[in-house]
Amino acid sequence: MRRTLLLLGLLLLAAACTPGESTPPGTGAGSTAVAAPAASLPAAPGGAPLASVRALDGDSLEAVLEGRPVEIRLLGINTPERAECWADEARAATAALVAEGPVTLEDAGEDRFGRRLGYVTAAGVFVNASLVADGHALAITNDHRYLDDFAAAGQAAYSAGLGMWAADACGPATDTGVRIEEIDGNPPGPDDDPRTGESVTLRNEGEEIADLGGWTLRDESSLHRYVFPAGTTLGPGDRLRIVSICGAADHCFGDWETVWSNGGDTGLLHDSHGNV
Repeated sequence: MRRTLLLLGLLLLAAACTPGESTPPGTGAGSTAVAAPAASLPAAPGGAPLASVRALDGDSLEAVLEGRPVEIRLLGINTPERAECWADEARAATAALVAEGPVTLEDAGEDRFGRRLGYVTAAGVFVNASLVADGHALAITNDHRYLDDFAAAGQAAYSAGLGMWAADACGPATDTGVRIEEIDGNPPGPDDDPRTGESVTLRNEGEEIADLGGWTLRDESSLHRYVFPAGTTLGPGDRLRIVSICGAADHCFGDWETVWSNGGDTGLLHDSHGNV
């Protein structure tokens, strides 16, 4: 059956953000800082003590656990990749949190890369949840016990325009009527059918032609991104369908695998300027 997926509107990529041009967490370029809303976050879980903790990026750490060096992936969240907008700010936020010490890990096993997965607490602050609540991380929908808490905190941050959700997070704000109208991540037939399989539909709800050249459509993972080629436009009231598997459409992610998780996913649309 068709599944409606969580849509967080427009998250914009790094075209207007370059290394060394960071803005303070919670603000955009030229914007006024927005106070974080009061969020009801879950209690910090505690766990085994970590030593020599260092932030590798926004959602991963390097530390010593029980005398052994480990890499830790923060469970339930995803921050921008190193080449993307807000990656530097997310890493700085994580580094500031773990610097407060003492730091503990509730271990949830390993991922396929051999990294420890888990929930991190620093000086009594639940790091995973705090990053989502302050707009530095996306709450992802893979199953874990804090799924609902993280999703609520993420929605509050998005609604308040905090961190990477600010309208001018990475450059001049963009005014456009283009929206994600639907994500069909679980069609009646095979997901990987290039004609009838999973797809995303965009719609231009504005009154002007929108230039989508350089825009990006992605899911909540760090893997799947489709960049619209130069010259792609969408007229007022028009729709544009983007399929996962190439072969029957002008706009497609690739030939190698499906994109959208049947169990839940988040669709993100990025414009070429890097702003929400």
